[in-house]
Amino acid sequence: MRVPTAAARLPRSWVEPAAWVALALLVRAAVAVRTAMPGRDGATYLWIADRVAAGDVGAAWSTVFHPGYPLLVAPWLALGADSTHAAQAVAATCAALATWPLWQLARQWWGLAAGRATAGFYVFGLWLVRYPAECLSEGPFYAAVSGWALAVFGARPRPAWAGIAAAAAYWLRPEGLALACVAAWRWRREPRASARLLLAFAPGAAALPVGFGLWGSGFTWSPKAAFNYDVGIGAGPSAAAHYLGHAGQMLLTAFEALGYVVLPLALAGVWRAMRSESWRLLLLAPLAAQMAVSPLLRSNARFLSGFGILLLPFAARALVELVGDRPRPLVLALFLALAPDLIRLPQARGDDRTIERELGEYLGSRLRSGERIVTEMPRLEYYAGLQPGPPRPIARDELLRAAAHARFIAVVGERSRLDDTALRTLGLTPVSLPQHISTLARAGSLLVYERR
Repeated sequence: MRVPTAAARLPRSWVEPAAWVALALLVRAAVAVRTAMPGRDGATYLWIADRVAAGDVGAAWSTVFHPGYPLLVAPWLALGADSTHAAQAVAATCAALATWPLWQLARQWWGLAAGRATAGFYVFGLWLVRYPAECLSEGPFYAAVSGWALAVFGARPRPAWAGIAAAAAYWLRPEGLALACVAAWRWRREPRASARLLLAFAPGAAALPVGFGLWGSGFTWSPKAAFNYDVGIGAGPSAAAHYLGHAGQMLLTAFEALGYVVLPLALAGVWRAMRSESWRLLLLAPLAAQMAVSPLLRSNARFLSGFGILLLPFAARALVELVGDRPRPLVLALFLALAPDLIRLPQARGDDRTIERELGEYLGSRLRSGERIVTEMPRLEYYAGLQPGPPRPIARDELLRAAAHARFIAVVGERSRLDDTALRTLGLTPVSLPQHISTLARAGSLLVYERR
């Protein structure tokens, strides 16, 4: 495989990429401040971090999620930090650090203007900013993926760093294993590089399934694999129909994940690379694998986000070829390409979900030892002091079976397909809530019932 040599003639300066990192952190901090609630999966990450901070290290392996992100958050909680704020800060900081290797890689491949355009796409990409603000694992995953990309495809390949980055990505999300596979292919004809990659990757990566074996569901490369099958293609009558249906939605999902202007630019950049620099397309192998696997569960913009950042240098190349490398036209083109994201970035998020925190804290204060709340809202469970349920839809019949023996049930009426009649038939009656919580519950169409 060829290694670009033009980068050797580029000035070595840390000032500009550091400024991009600072801007990325500022944007992510501003959006985090405007984000009132963690994401649904974020509730489980927060619960894990709380348990680890309290000394229960085994809790990190007790769910279907990989434990890397909550293990980064837990030390700050042990020092007394607020869990949501700490998780947002860790995710935002890691996400901001990803700007540096993305800038460097694009600069080395296609020049300074491409590096700037890549950084601009990443710094202001809507979901690339929002996911860290929602306490999700994407923030540190972006850092691991971008660091891996520079270590494998940069002007100075570093197999050991690539192995460390791949192991870190695997601790964060199961698809991180793809990075080790692609790097192994990249250096398949270089025994010394392959050995350095393996020695850096294997020890850290091996500890993860050992942890699942000791404290989780059993020795496995990822509990998410069996879980995703059960709630994905294994849940319906036709696995083929499920897969093909969600595969057909992948393009629309990719537009939402990367941007309605950025994605066409990226595809144009990929087309140009196919015609003249096809070796660079190996960078996109993890994304291609993710797009092939995701429909086994469902089409979701978040699933494409982590590896989707690897498309940004290609989008930058297409943009530079379109408008040139002069600063003013480039800035204007970036603004136009990012306009849909820039309009939505300042919007407040999660205000309509604060009822889950208010109600969770209220019901949690009334729970007796060993009791749970029947609900399909993991954030409510977290704020009630309970372990959030698994990240899957909970059917009406399952809720009814659980409610037959529970003291509290709190569900969204339309989503759960439950109503007052069904709950009263089980001997449940509406909970008398404080006025401000009752107002929020009605606005959110929540049914909150108890067994007296």
